[in-house]
Amino acid sequence: MKSVVALFIAICTLALSGYTIAQQRSPVQLLHLSAGNNSKIEFNENTVRDLFFNPKLKDRQVIVFSIVGAFRKGKSFLMNYLLRYLYAHYPSISSTELINEGDDWMGEPEEPLTGFDWKSGVERVTKGLILWGDVFLHDGPRNEKYAIYIMDTQGLFDHKTTTAENSKIFSLSTLISSIQILNILNILQEDQLQYLQFATEYARYGSSDSDQSPFQDLLILIRDWNSVDEYRYGLRGGNAYLNTFLEIHDYQTRELQSVRRYLKSSFEKINCFLMPYPGKTVAVDKRYDGRWISIDDDFVAMMNELFNHLFKKLKPKTINGKTVKPDELLVFINSYVESFKNDSFPSAVSIYESTLDKQFRILMAKSVDLYVETVSSHDAEIESEEDINKLHFAAKDKALKFFNSEKKFGTYSEGMNFKRELVKTIEESFKQWKAVAVVQLRKITEQKAKTDNQVKLLQNAESMDKNAKKKLEDAVAKMIEAKEALDQAKTDTAEARREAEKLKQKFEDAQKERAEAIEKENQTREWLRKMSQDKEFYEQEYNKLKQQAAMNVGGQLSNTQSENGFERVVGRIGSFIAKAAPIIATITSWFG
Repeated sequence: MKSVVALFIAICTLALSGYTIAQQRSPVQLLHLSAGNNSKIEFNENTVRDLFFNPKLKDRQVIVFSIVGAFRKGKSFLMNYLLRYLYAHYPSISSTELINEGDDWMGEPEEPLTGFDWKSGVERVTKGLILWGDVFLHDGPRNEKYAIYIMDTQGLFDHKTTTAENSKIFSLSTLISSIQILNILNILQEDQLQYLQFATEYARYGSSDSDQSPFQDLLILIRDWNSVDEYRYGLRGGNAYLNTFLEIHDYQTRELQSVRRYLKSSFEKINCFLMPYPGKTVAVDKRYDGRWISIDDDFVAMMNELFNHLFKKLKPKTINGKTVKPDELLVFINSYVESFKNDSFPSAVSIYESTLDKQFRILMAKSVDLYVETVSSHDAEIESEEDINKLHFAAKDKALKFFNSEKKFGTYSEGMNFKRELVKTIEESFKQWKAVAVVQLRKITEQKAKTDNQVKLLQNAESMDKNAKKKLEDAVAKMIEAKEALDQAKTDTAEARREAEKLKQKFEDAQKERAEAIEKENQTREWLRKMSQDKEFYEQEYNKLKQQAAMNVGGQLSNTQSENGFERVVGRIGSFIAKAAPIIATITSWFG
C-alpha cells in the first residue's frame, strides 16, 4: 500500500512541477514526404494555419530555427532541450508563464524528456518537416517583436530515403529557416558538403540581382567531438576547425572547390560548434528517457553554451533582404512546396523566380491596401467629381512611392513589370467605383436643387406672414387712436359731437380694417403651415436619397475589393459620397 501511495505522489509531483510541454502542445506535421521512388510532398496547411494566423502574432517578424542532418544522430533530442530552454526564457502563444525560469531551465534531473518524438536506437522517428505546435514571443529593447518557430526534420541518408528526398528535405528546411543547424557526427567530411550543394547553386543565381546572401545563419554542429587537444569544445574551437577545413587546395575536385568558394556567399554567417560525447547511457541505452541526470557534465555545459549563443542576438528571417511576417511565411512555404512537388529536383533558378513572384505579389497587396486606406481616410473631402479624381491620383501616387521604396529585390525589369500590374489594378478599380460615385453625386445635386427651391418658397411664406403681422399691428394702433379721440369727443360741444360722429365712423372703419387684417393673417398662417409640411417632405426624400447613394457606392466597392483585395474601401466609400456636399449642413441650419 505504501508503494502505491508513493507512486501516486511521484506521478502527481511530476505532473504539477517542471515540464508539461507534451501536454500543453505537441509537434505539428508541416510537410510530409510519402515513401517510395516517386515520393510526393504534402503540405498540411490547414493543420499548421493557426500557428501563422494567431492574433498574438500580428505585426511580428519571424525567426525559424531548424535542424537537419543524418538520421539517429540526436537532432530531436537536442531540439527538445532547446524547447525547455525556450519555455524558461520566453512566453508563447499558449502561455505567458515561464517554466523553470532562468538558470534552472533544464528542470528536475529525473524528468523524462518530452516534446518532439525521439528515442535511442537505429530506427528513424521523425518524418518530413515538423513544427513545434507553439510559437514563442520575444519583445526586444528596441521595439523588436519576434515570433520564434522551432522546426525538426526527417533524418537523412537512412536505407529508406532516396538521394532526391535527402536533397528536398535539406533544401526546403534551408529555404524556410533563418537559422539552419547542420547536425554532424564526429567530424566534417568532404561528402557532407553535398548537403550545401543546393544553397550554393541558389546563391550563384541570386547574387546576380543582389549583393545580399540568400540565406542567413548556418551552424555546423559536430557531435561527439574527440579531438579536443587540437580544437576545444564550443564555438571558438569549432570556427578554428571550420576555417581550416574550408581552405581551398589544388588537390580538391572542382566541385569541392566550387562549394567552398560559394559557401560564404550563400549564408550571411557560418559558424561551427563542437559538442562532446553525451555519455554511454544516452548513446546506447534504448530505455533512456532523456533525463539529464544521465548526461555527462561536459555535454550539459556545452549545450547551455550553445543555446546561449543561439539566442544571444536574435535576427528576423529575411527573404531577398526583406523581413517576413508569419502569414507571409506561409505563402512562401506554399510556393516552395509547389516547386518541389515534381519528381525531378527543381533548379535553383525556378525556386528563386517563384520566391520573387510571391514577394512581389505581397508587396503589391500592401501597396493596394495603402491606396485603399488613403482614399478612405479622406472621404469627407469629396464634394465633386473633380475631388474624386484628385483623391485618386494622390492615393495612387502614395501607393507607387511605397512600392518603389520597398522594392529592394529582383531586377529592374521585374520590378517594372509588377509596377505596371499594380497601376493597372488600381486604375481598373478606380473606374468601377468612380462611375457609381458620379451617378450618386448627380442625384444628390438634383435633390439639393429641389430642396433649395422649397427653402425659397418657405422663406417667401415667412416674409408674407411677417407683412401680415405688421398690417395687423398698424390696424390695432389706428383703432386705439380712434377710440381715444372718440372718448375725448364725448365731452365736447354739439359741434364736437358731430366731430365725434365722424370719429366714430373712422373707428368703425378701423374695426372693419382690423377684421380684414385678422382674416388675412389667418390665411397666411394656413399657407405657412402647408409650406412647412412640404419642407419636411422634401427633407425626408433628400435624406433617403443620400442613404441610398451611400449603399449603392458601398455595394459597388465591395464587388471591386473582392477582385482586387480592397477589403477596407468597401465600407467607407459610401460614407464619403454621402457627406460630399457641405452645403447640406447649411440647409439643415435653415430648417432649424
